[in-house]
Amino acid sequence: MAEQTGELKRSIGGLRLFVLAVASIVGPWLVMTNWWISLTGPSIALAFIFVGLMCIPIGLVYGELTAMFPQAGGSYVYIRKAFGTEATYWANWALMLSYTTVLAFQLKSLMSIIQYLWWPDMTTLAFIALALIIAFLVFMLNTREVSIGTGVQFVIFLVLAIVGFGYVSLFFVSPTFSTSNWTPFLQNGVDGLLTATALMVTMFFGFEVVPQFAEEAKYPVNKHWRPMVGAILFVILFDSAITLAESGMGSFNTVINTPMLGAQLALNNYGPWLQYSIALANIAALSGCLVGFWMGGSRILLAMGRSGGLPRMFAKVNKNKVPSTANYVIFGIVIMFILLTGQSWLASLFTLMAVGVGITYTGVSLSFIKLRLKNKDVPRPWRVPGGIVMGFLALVGSLLIAYFTFVYFTTEVWVLFVVYFAIVGVIRLALHYDTRKHPDKYSVLEEAKAPEPTVAGK
Repeated sequence: MAEQTGELKRSIGGLRLFVLAVASIVGPWLVMTNWWISLTGPSIALAFIFVGLMCIPIGLVYGELTAMFPQAGGSYVYIRKAFGTEATYWANWALMLSYTTVLAFQLKSLMSIIQYLWWPDMTTLAFIALALIIAFLVFMLNTREVSIGTGVQFVIFLVLAIVGFGYVSLFFVSPTFSTSNWTPFLQNGVDGLLTATALMVTMFFGFEVVPQFAEEAKYPVNKHWRPMVGAILFVILFDSAITLAESGMGSFNTVINTPMLGAQLALNNYGPWLQYSIALANIAALSGCLVGFWMGGSRILLAMGRSGGLPRMFAKVNKNKVPSTANYVIFGIVIMFILLTGQSWLASLFTLMAVGVGITYTGVSLSFIKLRLKNKDVPRPWRVPGGIVMGFLALVGSLLIAYFTFVYFTTEVWVLFVVYFAIVGVIRLALHYDTRKHPDKYSVLEEAKAPEPTVAGK
């Protein structure tokens, strides 16, 4: 009989799934909007729209696959069902590269905001110490029941949404705001817009964390596409509104040369109260990303432990019904990134985040197409509109995301990309050897059972 390490606890409703997706997607816009606008001017809003529209078919495909296989692991599970263990291993570690890198980036951005507001002469040692404390707090949060983490994210979402749309409204009615600052709308021409579209890919991934919690959701599996697509639409509106508002508050050269743009504009036009509100909303957004990707990454590792892709110890859950060993491993990886903070290659490693997502989305889209063509008898509690055509649209969007990211690789990033997957390859060989020597450590565990169709249809 297959061994079980314990079930995950179902406690997440539909609203919290939506909040989980939004909180994972929305990044620290405060530290990046002047860079965003520098790429193409106010037309950066179009870049957000273009990338968001590319992601919607991908979100719909994830929705059908989640309904078919409502198990922790998400992308890992779908690719394994279609293409087996080997393809899954490489795609999974591409996604783990994205998740762990974004955790390091969020911590670095958080320190930048703290430095901007309260601690301008922060030393590297203080930076590392504070980041370690925050990482430990997130680690401890992820040892508690999942409802606590998603509850924290709900509060975070309310803060970033209210403050974000609130200050955008104030900017639009400010005497300083002028649509003449939007001229030329395509500041760097069509090439600038295409470049911006390619680079904004990193600002949309995160909706795919929703399937990671399929076993912990009490929301019907035939509706999981809604929080994913809803989160994508929210971020299109949110980021587009912010960039249009901020780019209208000054000339192009002034805007792109103002660090912490939103907070500085708020200070100049409305005072410290709005400046601090925006900064605190960004701290909330960063915290939401940390919690979301940390939880998502630990569930990927848990799924690998269940399926034999990693030793069975990775499938352990603690008394609160959340991943145990996987949580410790994520903590260790984050500590490694924190200790390497300040090294010049960390910024380049962040660039790899998008390509990891592009590889994974491509794998999931191909899995959807294969399962549609080869496994027609598999129950589908929800069918994506357009069927196989939507799958090909998702595949095109995924390939564009991967292509645009590869196009902007520097030599340093290519080196890091090759080195990372070389290390992953060495680990694969070690796991293969250990599997043959100690097969009992890698026995496949019983997978979570899907909800009954009558429950899914409620």
